[in-house]
Amino acid sequence: MKHAKNNKRTMKHAKVVDKGMKHARKPEPGEKRKATVKRKTVFTIIGIIALVAVVVIVALNFQPIYKFMDRNITALLGFLSNIGSKKGEVADNNIEKESKDVDDSSKKEQAPDEDDNDEDKDEKKSKTPPTIKLEIYEGPLYSRAGDVCYYRVKANVTGNPAPSVSFSKDDSLGSLGPGKAQVNISRDKKYYILTAVAENTEGKASDTMTLVWNCNASPEIKGITLSSSTVFVGEKYDIFVDAVDPDSDQLSFEWNVAGGTIADKTKNPAKWSTPDTPGDYNISVSVSDGKGNVSNTSITVYVGKVVVETPRTSTETPTITNITVPRKESEGGYIEYGSGGEAHRGGSIYAGDSVRNNPCSGFVSFDISGFKKGDKVQSATLTLSITEIKGDPLSFLERLNINVLSWGDRQIKQDDFKIEGTYIAAYNTPTITCNVSKLKDELQKAIDSGKSRFQIRIHFSGPYNISVINNNQEDGWKYSQKNINLNVTITK
Repeated sequence: MKHAKNNKRTMKHAKVVDKGMKHARKPEPGEKRKATVKRKTVFTIIGIIALVAVVVIVALNFQPIYKFMDRNITALLGFLSNIGSKKGEVADNNIEKESKDVDDSSKKEQAPDEDDNDEDKDEKKSKTPPTIKLEIYEGPLYSRAGDVCYYRVKANVTGNPAPSVSFSKDDSLGSLGPGKAQVNISRDKKYYILTAVAENTEGKASDTMTLVWNCNASPEIKGITLSSSTVFVGEKYDIFVDAVDPDSDQLSFEWNVAGGTIADKTKNPAKWSTPDTPGDYNISVSVSDGKGNVSNTSITVYVGKVVVETPRTSTETPTITNITVPRKESEGGYIEYGSGGEAHRGGSIYAGDSVRNNPCSGFVSFDISGFKKGDKVQSATLTLSITEIKGDPLSFLERLNINVLSWGDRQIKQDDFKIEGTYIAAYNTPTITCNVSKLKDELQKAIDSGKSRFQIRIHFSGPYNISVINNNQEDGWKYSQKNINLNVTITK
């Protein structure tokens, strides 16, 4: 009975237990929420895995994704296997943390890869061997200085790094700038084969060009002369221009006079009938080679009255006087012509070019007011002793010309640079002794016409606009006026 009583207790306990089991199948509301969170977490993880799979497919060749998958796939699988035993909140936090760690790891590994890509790009940056092609951009042009035909050539180059360029000949001495050269061809050489080389770290390239003499020079005029050194009104004189053509072309002439008439303006010599009024008259001539080249020159001639002299008696003895003609230094100096040029009055005289590459001419004035009509000039000698040589003017100019002209008893001014003068002589040495008959004749004219001044200009002949003159330095001859003298022998 006791046993039965115990069985009853046991059965009763079983019922209680059974009731307890029934109670376990009815979860509390809190447990339902936890299960819901777990399900949401699982769905979230599945969505993340799907998104990662899409990214992998789209960016198949993107190395950081592979690294990400390799480094983190095991962790993700382990995380998924344990997710059921973790609370939803903790799972969410762990996913965020894992995602952040993955992003940081990906960024750290991506940075050197980007640097590597930049280095690859730099390595592939157009490092190329040079190419070169020569091109004539000016010429052929003729320069009377040196009697040369010149070309200006540039090298069109490509390549990286930028190639350096060298020429087998450059008569500009580099003054034209990098990649450019000037080639002078002399008349007797006829041609030159120019070679240019472009070079950089990747290699060398070269090009050649044959440059030939293809110039026609302008006629060269040495001066105009008259059949008489003394010219009077109402008379006829022959006028002649001394001209040659370097290319031996047939020359033609065109004369013009400011007074009087010329019978045939195309002849050389031509016949000039002088005007009836005394004074200074300009004679000009154009010389053409028939190939488009024309040279011009002119002189100013004084036409005087016929003076009838009273014969000397046998008892009169002529007086011969040697005179050093006084200078009017304040009326002399030199003029720089062109942009920025000005008249430098007094002091030394200078012929050549300036630092601005402008032509300069020197002027000296002698006072002949002490001479009288009837005085006869037996001889005249002009001497110039060099004071200073600047640069090398004869390397691009020709000769120093001496001209007689007249600007009156005043100081020189800028416009006097263009006064027409009478050519006397030309020299290629700086120390000069000029005693040609033309000088004496011009002095006699000035005395006979009653002028108070006998004035001289010195200047270089030559092409002032050629490139080689543009060296921004003075090239010329300078003379102190005290070293310029005019010595005259007069019969009174």
